[in-house]
Amino acid sequence: MTIKETFRDLYKSVSSNKSLLVLLLVTDFMFLILHTLYVHNIIDGNPYFSIELDLGYSEFYQYMKEFWIFMLFLFITLRKKHVIYFVWALFFLYLLLDDSLAIHENFGKYLKGYFNMQPRFNLRPQDFGEVLVSFSVGFLFLILFLFSYFRIDIKGKKVTKNIFVLVLLLVFFGVFIDLLHIAIPYHSNRFSLVEDGGEMFAMSLILCYAFYLNKE
Repeated sequence: MTIKETFRDLYKSVSSNKSLLVLLLVTDFMFLILHTLYVHNIIDGNPYFSIELDLGYSEFYQYMKEFWIFMLFLFITLRKKHVIYFVWALFFLYLLLDDSLAIHENFGKYLKGYFNMQPRFNLRPQDFGEVLVSFSVGFLFLILFLFSYFRIDIKGKKVTKNIFVLVLLLVFFGVFIDLLHIAIPYHSNRFSLVEDGGEMFAMSLILCYAFYLNKE
């Protein structure tokens, strides 16, 4: 399956739930507007309107999407009887726990002291620790995916490739843009809109795709 075919299949799958996709993306965009209005003091100073705030309104919305994706992949696992769908369920459960409990941030703080990391390229020692934690967890899940990938049918392999592309989009905004945001201390609000807004849009696409899979 080529990259072009993968994107074509993703487009067909996600667009089959147009009503859901529109609702999710409009809600994502609403949170971005509320954040912008809050940053420019156009609405009252409630910090929970900020998309950068942990446990803010938009964060809870993102938690709900991650929980729904986790549940949908559990349903798919029970129906399809393939381990790889359970691994995907565990992956999105980890994302939910990581976002809500700040797992990689807390372990990043521990690793920066343990390895005596030094700041580089405007990045804090903790940032390197967080990246190390994220890559370690990612590597563990990669092993689980590879172990189960060669034990599924062609349909399951195509689905896994599609989800992987969407997760790469999520990682691009959640890791690469996040590090760029820290390394370049200018236009913080614009970076926040791109980083957090991109994560929200990517998670909405994944949720739509999970709904599509659950209907098959």
